[in-house]
Amino acid sequence: MDVPPGRGARRRERNFMIALDSADISRRELMHCAACATAVTSLSAGSAAFAATGTAPAGKEAVREFPYGAVKLTGGPIKAQYDHVHAHYLALDNDRVLKVFRENAGLPAPGPNMGGWYDQDGFVPGLTLGQYISGLARIGAATGDKQCHDKVAALVDGFGKAFVKASNPYAGPRAQAQWAAYVMDKYVVGMIDAYRLSGVEQAKTLLPIIIEKCRPYISPVSVDRIGKVDPPYDETYIMSENLFHVADITGDDKYRQMAVHYMLDKEWFDPLAAGQDVLPEKHAYSHTIALSSGAQAYLHLGDEKYRKALVNAWKYMEPQRFASGGWGPEEQFVKLHEGKLAASLKSSKAHFETPCGAFADLKLARYLVRFTGEPQYGDGLERTLYNTMLAARLPDSDGGYPYYSDYGAAGEKRYYHQKWPCCSGTLVQGVADYVLNAYFHDDANLLVSLYTPSEVTWDRPGGAVEVVQETDYPATDTVRLTVRKPGDGKFGMKLRIPAWTKNATLKVNGTPQAVTPGTLATVSRNWKAGDTIELTIPQPLRTLPIDDRNPDLAAVMRGAVMYVGINPWQGIDAQTIALPGALEPMPGSDVAYRAKVGTRNLVFIPYHQVDTERSTTYFKTA
Repeated sequence: MDVPPGRGARRRERNFMIALDSADISRRELMHCAACATAVTSLSAGSAAFAATGTAPAGKEAVREFPYGAVKLTGGPIKAQYDHVHAHYLALDNDRVLKVFRENAGLPAPGPNMGGWYDQDGFVPGLTLGQYISGLARIGAATGDKQCHDKVAALVDGFGKAFVKASNPYAGPRAQAQWAAYVMDKYVVGMIDAYRLSGVEQAKTLLPIIIEKCRPYISPVSVDRIGKVDPPYDETYIMSENLFHVADITGDDKYRQMAVHYMLDKEWFDPLAAGQDVLPEKHAYSHTIALSSGAQAYLHLGDEKYRKALVNAWKYMEPQRFASGGWGPEEQFVKLHEGKLAASLKSSKAHFETPCGAFADLKLARYLVRFTGEPQYGDGLERTLYNTMLAARLPDSDGGYPYYSDYGAAGEKRYYHQKWPCCSGTLVQGVADYVLNAYFHDDANLLVSLYTPSEVTWDRPGGAVEVVQETDYPATDTVRLTVRKPGDGKFGMKLRIPAWTKNATLKVNGTPQAVTPGTLATVSRNWKAGDTIELTIPQPLRTLPIDDRNPDLAAVMRGAVMYVGINPWQGIDAQTIALPGALEPMPGSDVAYRAKVGTRNLVFIPYHQVDTERSTTYFKTA
């Protein structure tokens, strides 16, 4: 940097004081952030010194993701939702989505207003455009749908023209004053995916323009966010993940330095890596998605601290989880051992910020699979996917989108009370990433992590490998994998055997092979076209208590899938039911059960199959 360190720190601190004054942030937060500002010099100096030493040692991956396009979904409930989301976002009107940006730039702005959060006077104007672009680019790359890429190019062009012309990089005053980092991060991820996945060169050109135009409005230090309503609202610490990608795309190291600078080390990564549980009372979604920044810091900097932080964060999140895999009632991690999850069933209808939280949780699980290769993270990914993102209510045509999951005694799947909320952006990104969840690989092995009808193509030095997966799982217990193309045949296959199953069986071309729950079953042989693996994963009914203070308040699980009682009557939460023993299969159904409660039948179905019915998730168990 060309500014003397002492003077640069003072200037940053002075600019930050001005920003704080305009944002009306409390004196306590001001003093905290002023102290943070004094650390800027050492961070920047350390980053510059690091840059001078050359390329960082990359963090090691046990397995790697497949690129978009290598995995195709071919059936089942996951593909049904994927196809619906694909069609829904492809059909969004471009003029309507771009209107607020064109108005901000004084350009002709045809089309109706979006309304809700998205408009100039909304909560976070223009907040999700970049995520719509990102999701469509991902779906286009996964499916080969040219119309997705065409739409991405049109949206980038319309946004770019308005953004360059406008004096204000934000579409409304509230986005500028309170959400500058948050919104810039969404702009940036849209351009990253438009360039990398849809081949839109204009998006690469826009990246540095967007960042430099937004930077004056962003806090010069990363400021922690505590809880749901306490200011500051902005989430500077979420930016680093995408800033590392910008550095890769542009070749400009200042964006890597910016990514390093905004890592929330003191409040988040340092204590997590040291084995301290700092989750309680943190804002749940933003700190979980910040773990993706930690993952990219590990991959780019090779600093083992960030990998340790992710591993420990997952461990500390386990007792925070509802049966669905979700966490954070009222968007806040709770204090443990005080029965707060159980208490939230009566005090809140906002038990999990879905799909935002699911997007963050699934990304964390994938990073941990990549870094460790351990099956427990695949188990967690499967549980979260089926019971949160897949269970989200489908959107309407006018900005009605799911937001919170409600696990109370008369829970309902509602749209958020304002149109076009943040979860409309993470819904398309998260569903677009379904193709990344099923398979991973190293140089010698294919890892099958998610059981869903699909095909994977693995391009490797020994020749292309193609494997087809056929299954009705989780409705039924069986999975069949067929090698369609073996390449040179010299590879292994690893299959995730969930920790919750019992008596799982695996046969290779009809020959049994021993398997152990909670492990990866490895099959090594010289594969030939037509070779098959038949895997049976029994899915026992069981219960999961809500927390350690309420061991007799539990939800029903069948394998990874959370079951709920539908059309519950008033007072059902006060009745004791001998679960899961009281459940019997519904005649003619693979998935539904019923329990006799007094003189009434209570029917249980997978939560992801609930539509507009009311449902109860937790019951007093005998």
